[in-house]
Amino acid sequence: MNDDAKYFFFLSGFIGFIFFYGFSLVLNHDPLKSLIYGAIGSLFFSLSWRMLLSSALKKVQCTRDSVNTNGLDDSEILKKVSTQSPDGSASSSDLVSSTARANMEASSTRESLTSAGNSLKK
Repeated sequence: MNDDAKYFFFLSGFIGFIFFYGFSLVLNHDPLKSLIYGAIGSLFFSLSWRMLLSSALKKVQCTRDSVNTNGLDDSEILKKVSTQSPDGSASSSDLVSSTARANMEASSTRESLTSAGNSLKK
């Protein structure tokens, strides 16, 4: 996962805390109990959103692997993904192709950083 995903988890934990804290404060009228419920809600939301993001990233990786097994290179993948727009609009295909391009750049950056890190360890 990208390092920027940690902000996604912080946001989800904050939303969980606010939701559980506010809801339990209305029901119980006890700030200490609400604080405990808010902490539990923070953990619950951040873990559930983490599982959601992990499953989405696995699906993207599986889709990319299945396309790569057909013998296509990265430029052909971008063409194939951009032509598979469900509604056929230009803005949707631009969004899909830019997302695919960003995913490819992130994976290639990670590989280069890993190889650079391994060379520094030697």
